[in-house]
Order: sequence, then C-alpha cells, then structure tokens
Amino acid sequence: MKLAGVAGLAAHLAVGSPRSRNRFLLTAAGMAVAAVLLLAGSAALPLTEAQRDRTADRSPTLERGATRSNATLLARRWTDVYLERTLVVTEVAATRSDAPPPPGLERLPRPGESVVSPEVEAALRADARLRERYPQRVIGTVGDAGLTGPREWTVWIGAEPEAFPADYVPASGWGARPEDVPPLPGGLRLAVPVGLAALLLPLLALVVNAVRWGSQERDRRLAALRLSGMSAMQVRLLTAVEVGMAAAVGSIGGGLVFLALAAAVAARLPGAGAFVVDILPPMPAAAAIVVGLPVFATATAVLALRRVVVNPMGVVRRSNAVRAGRWRLLPLVAGLLTAGWLIVTDQTGSAAAVPLFLAALLIMIGLLVSAPALCLGVAGLILRMDRSPAVLLAARRAQASAATAARVVGVVTLLVFASGWFLAVLPLADGGAPASLTQLDQRLKPHTLLAHVERAPALGELDLPGVTGVAELVNVELGRPGDGFADVNAVAGDCAALASVLRSPLPECGTESTYLAPSVTEENLRGPGDSLAAYRFGSESADGIKYVELGPVRIGRSISHALDGLGELGIGAGIVPVSRVPQQALRVASGRQILVTVSSNDPVVVERVRTAVERLQEGRNREVRDVATLMREAQSVSQTYRQVAWAGLVLAFVVSTLSLAVALLDRLLEEKRGIAALRAQGVTVRTLRLVLLGQTAANLLPGALVGMVCTIPMAEAFFTVSEHPELTAPWAQLATVAAGCGGTVLGVVVLMLPALREAIDTRLLVVD
Repeated sequence: MKLAGVAGLAAHLAVGSPRSRNRFLLTAAGMAVAAVLLLAGSAALPLTEAQRDRTADRSPTLERGATRSNATLLARRWTDVYLERTLVVTEVAATRSDAPPPPGLERLPRPGESVVSPEVEAALRADARLRERYPQRVIGTVGDAGLTGPREWTVWIGAEPEAFPADYVPASGWGARPEDVPPLPGGLRLAVPVGLAALLLPLLALVVNAVRWGSQERDRRLAALRLSGMSAMQVRLLTAVEVGMAAAVGSIGGGLVFLALAAAVAARLPGAGAFVVDILPPMPAAAAIVVGLPVFATATAVLALRRVVVNPMGVVRRSNAVRAGRWRLLPLVAGLLTAGWLIVTDQTGSAAAVPLFLAALLIMIGLLVSAPALCLGVAGLILRMDRSPAVLLAARRAQASAATAARVVGVVTLLVFASGWFLAVLPLADGGAPASLTQLDQRLKPHTLLAHVERAPALGELDLPGVTGVAELVNVELGRPGDGFADVNAVAGDCAALASVLRSPLPECGTESTYLAPSVTEENLRGPGDSLAAYRFGSESADGIKYVELGPVRIGRSISHALDGLGELGIGAGIVPVSRVPQQALRVASGRQILVTVSSNDPVVVERVRTAVERLQEGRNREVRDVATLMREAQSVSQTYRQVAWAGLVLAFVVSTLSLAVALLDRLLEEKRGIAALRAQGVTVRTLRLVLLGQTAANLLPGALVGMVCTIPMAEAFFTVSEHPELTAPWAQLATVAAGCGGTVLGVVVLMLPALREAIDTRLLVVD
C-alpha cells in the first residue's frame, strides 16, 4: 500500500467513529497544549533580551575622554513619575549639525521642542498639568523602534549644549556599547534553564500520555485490520501515520493559538507592554517545536509498538516484570552527589554552571527512572503495615500496575521538583528593598518627596496647597582650620524645618545642635577649639587636590543616635546647623537636597507639587521620588526574574496537572476489565472507590515527597554557585507545594470517580 493510501486510510479511521474522533482530538489537544507552552517558554528570555536591546539601541554611544568637538551630541536620561506612571525622559543637545537621531525619531528636537510617545501625546492633549510639566512644543511621536513597548511613556526634550556640565561625557551616536549595558542578573541565566528543563520533561510526559490514550481500543482495531489482510508492517505504519497526523494537527493548531494569544496579550503585558515581534520565539526554536512535536509523537507511537505482536486473533503485549532494581536509583544518587559536591566544595561562578546543570538533569532523569522502583517499594511497605481488604487490594493493584503507574508518578515528582525549584529561587528574584529604605520610610512622614536640586526655593515658591513641610539639606565640606584640606563631608540643615518632614522631630533642636551620623563619633568631627572650617574645591594638580577655605564652622553641642534610619539622605558625617555655616559655603555647595511633605492624597495636588520641585532642578536630571517609589525602583532589577519564576511555577502546575489527568484516566480505562472482575466477585462499589483512591495515593503521594526532598540539595547548590549563601531552601513553602500536589492528585482522582461507573460494568468481562 502506498503512503498516500495509508494516509487516506489513517484519516478515515481517525474520524470514522465517535471513539476514534475523540482519541484523535485528545491527541491533537495534548499536542496543542504542549506546543503553546513550549512556544511560550521559548519566548520568555528572548522577550527580555529584545526589550533590553531596544533600550540599548536608543542609549547614547558614550565617548569617554573625548571632547565635545569630537562628538556629535550630549544626552542624559532620567525617569519621572506622573500619576504612578513611569515616564522615561531624555534630554538631548546636538553639538554638530550631523548629529544622528535615535531610533524612532526623524530628527533630534531643538531647544523648546519635544518628541513624545503616542501614550504621552494623548495624555498631553487631555491633561493640562502634564503640559505644565512638559511645556515644550511637540514636533512628532516616537516610532516603534524607539519604544520598549506600545504603552511606554517616553519624552525626548531638546536642549542647548550649555545646559550640560562642562565635564559631561559626550556621545557619537546611538547604540550603547556592551560595557555600557547592565547585563541580565547572573542568577537568572543559571536558574531559568534548569526550570525550563524541569518543565520540558512534564511536557514530554503530556505528549506521551496523549499518544498512549486509548491504546487498548487501538490494539483491537489493529487486530481487525490484520484479519482483513494487512501485514504487521502495514498496521504499524498505519498507526504511526495516524498518530503523526493528529500530532501535526495539534502542533500546527497550537502554533496558531500561540500567535493569536501573543497578538492579544502582548500590549497588555505589565509595564509598557510588548510588541508582538518581540514576544515571538526565535524562528529556529519555533520551527523545531512545531516540527519536532509530531516527530516525537510518531516516534513514541512506533516505540510503543515494538513490544506489541499484532495478529488476526488479537494483540499480545510482551512485557517484562517490573523489578525494583537498584540500578534505577543510580542517576538520582549521582545527581544528589553532584549537588552535594557543589555545596561542600563551595563552587561558585561560571565554572560551576555545568556541574549544576548536570546535577539537575541527573536528578530529573533519576526521578523518572526510579518511579517504578518507588511504586513497588511503597506498595510492599503498605502490605507489611496493614492487611485490611481495601488496603490489600489497593497495594496489590499498585504492585501490578507499577509499570503504567510510573508514568504518572514521574509527572508528579517532576511537578513538585519544578514547583519547588521556582519557589526556591524566588527569594533571589524578589530581592526586596534595602533595609535602609525601609528605615527611611519609617522616619519620614507619608508622601514626602525627595529631590536633588540646583537652587534653593524662592520665598513662597513651594507654598502650595497640600504642602505641610519643606526641609533643605546642603552638602558642605569641612576640615581643620588652616589645613587647606577638607576631609569631612556633612550637610547643613535646620532641625526645625526637618521636624516638618519627620515623623518624630530631632531632639534638642536649636542653633547649637549638631547631629552626628551613626558611624561618626564626636572625636572624629571636632576640631581645635570645637570648630572646623568650610571649604570648597579649588583645583586638581600633580600635587593633589587644592581647596579654598571659606570660613569657620562652630560645631556646638553634638548629639548622637538621632539620625538612625536617615542614611539614604546622604548626610555624611552629620547635620550641622545651617546658621553656623558661612553663606558663601552654602552658595557654592556642590549638592543640595530638598524634602517636601504633601499631606493630601489627591494625585492632582501631588503632581502639582512635583512639577514645582522639578523647576528647582534646572540642569539636573529631574528625578523627584518618594520612598515608596525608591523601594519599587530598588526591586525593578529583579522584576523580570520574579515574573519568569512565577510563570514557571504556574506552567509547571498546569502542565503536570493536565498530564496527570490524562494518564490517570487512561490507566483507569486500561484496568477497567480488572475492576469489573472485582465487582463481579462481590466487591462493593464503595470499596472499589477506596481501592482506586488508595492505589493512586500509594503511587503518587510518596512521589510528591521524593520530589520535594530532591529540590532541597539542588536549591542549596544553586545558592552556593550563584554566591547567595544567605538564602536557604523555603522548607515551609516546599511542604505546602508537596501537600498541594498531593491534594491535587486526590482531587483529580475524585473527579474521575464518575468514570468508575463504566469500569464496574460486568458486561466488560464478555469477550468481544
């Protein structure tokens, strides 16, 4: 029979009866789910890389050491916040007429002009307060090439070259060099491949279970075909073609579903969203998935037939008795020993990455290979512990079905291992805000804005509705009188003004009170005669740095332990009363910080105050933050890591649960004759249900425990390799995962109990 004829017959048989159609559709659905999840997983890191590359492409190519005449432009970038939306602002000035525009812009904006993203353009038209903050004339919108996502808020502002400091690093164009682009966290590159491998095996198990669905019914049909005159080779080819067709339909359908989902969710992803082209996996990976799944499914079907003898009188499956051979434990033991070696020898860095991956691979393979031995061992243990009828039947059936149960047990152990892995590495992704920011949040009043400014506010400039406190801190450099050298950095401030922005005022507030930083002692600060001198930077030469003395600074009474929690304000050695610092030192100070407390929760009021503070920044990067924003930004580096970890955890659960449901239901249908025989011998339906639950629990719950136990050394090895020894395996969360998986297993079994009604029909004992 020619291949075209075989394909036509396979298609006819696949849809010729309701049961055949159901089997075909289930196999295709399993392939579609596997294809969608594999494509989504293969797109995770490319999406991160694509957005990172977009950011690099629009970043200036810095020319360190070059003069402005040799470069073409000056650019500086900062992030603004408006109504809790992050807005990326880039100020750019051309130093030559041939200065190239960045991606997404037709030309550089001139002074007084701006180019904005489509989202900002719409907001500017509707919001007068935003126009007040960015009053420049909009000359165009940023194209897709200049955005990280379709919903990104970004503004390009034109400026004069004189607005940049004289020592500002110029740029020759756009496209940051590799050394200027922060790399992805090293832990991400170590953890994600292991997690993807832990997901890949359950996905393959889902494919195998989908292919094996209805194998007994397929066997009877093959015998009928042999009786009609087909050869053994022809029926094997027919089976392979039928499975391959179902797998191809499912794989292609899954690819189309993924494309539809990508188009639907790309713009709705958190943050700025993503472009569809960025959310798609690389073409080689996508082709390998769409083509490889049908090939793998067909190969699985062919291998499954290697032990099947099909003749006109029926089908005989040749199988060896499953034995709890110790060799099955070798990969698992080798993987655990490798993980232990990484921990004991304190291996770190890239050299330890290969042993880490090898340990994970050996453990995952070991969990699959040792599953039959685990099933037999647990069943034997139960037989020795309890001899009641229901327990005896459950244990004996667990022993008899160890080979088929191993497929399900392997899925459960990998589910727990993958879930535990993602939970273990999640603390590294979570990062958390620095403790110093948390302490600062506890010291400042709510809704206190922080900003570095160029000048002090004019009288009444910040007397705005909602403003209840304003404090200014000015950097001053102090040294011994007459030494001509400044070796103490402090800030000048007024404790009464600080009381308006602090939850608790500083103690003993007065014109004589000097507050020491926690790391500074009174002996470190005081000079001869309890006085110091204020200095400013003069020049730098071969002889060293020269300072200009500006006048004496009287320290007065020193107070310790009053500035705890304010370290993030950069107070240096402490706070010196502003009245004791020479006015010239205040005028030429190199740094000035302002704190403004807004009592209103109205975002309109807050944004109006923020705009007023930004006017004080003039030539600076205009960043106005509150502590909550600083804490979010401190965690932003690990945001992608956290999303990948949670996505992996959800995918592991969904994939394994689907595979588990398919495998358990297929196993129930395979064993329905044996169950019907028990019913015919007088076993009650209630006992049969308990036997089914007990048999499943005996197979699967120990597997969940083993998966959890194997996660712990792998997590500890990862913490060692990634140089995070302060982290430990989340024991409570792992136990919760194992218990949840056990509950899920039993829940799936309970949902399958209605199918038991068909299995207990004694008419199944009649030979067809």
